[in-house]
Amino acid sequence: MANFFSNLFSKGATGLVDAVGDILDNSFTTEEEQQELENELSKAAMRHEAEMGKLALEDKKASLADIASARENQSRVQESEHASWLAKNVHSLLAVSIIALTFLMYFWIIQGDMKAIAEAGVKDIVIYILGALTTISTQVVAYYFGSSMGSQTKQKSMDKIAEDMARKMTDK
Repeated sequence: MANFFSNLFSKGATGLVDAVGDILDNSFTTEEEQQELENELSKAAMRHEAEMGKLALEDKKASLADIASARENQSRVQESEHASWLAKNVHSLLAVSIIALTFLMYFWIIQGDMKAIAEAGVKDIVIYILGALTTISTQVVAYYFGSSMGSQTKQKSMDKIAEDMARKMTDK
């Protein structure tokens, strides 16, 4: 999502810079003045892009910190002597229930009479519920069995953004 906004505002800034540049081209007469203006506008666009990259990086860091905080909290509950059995197992119970419900729903659809479901007018509702359960099941599996490859990819992305920002800041 952050990349979408970054691209949107980056492209918008470039379009704005081009439009302002075209208007000012008509006002300045010498090549030197036009070149100086273009340089200033390019610098402004680069500063804007660097700021958008910085904001995207901060957003990603905040998101990862939130995930880490939630997992740390769950670990503390698991290790607590005073936590009840339910408190220690609620995540696992919900995860197993969601996965089981998803598979039961798939089984029901495969074994069921789709014509009867369609005639009852609940086909769209069944498909919606199955889609939601499938999405949640995917998140449950990613939480418990998520690969370290995703973390590596995220870290590489963050490192690249930081490197690009540092390069742009030194180019000023």
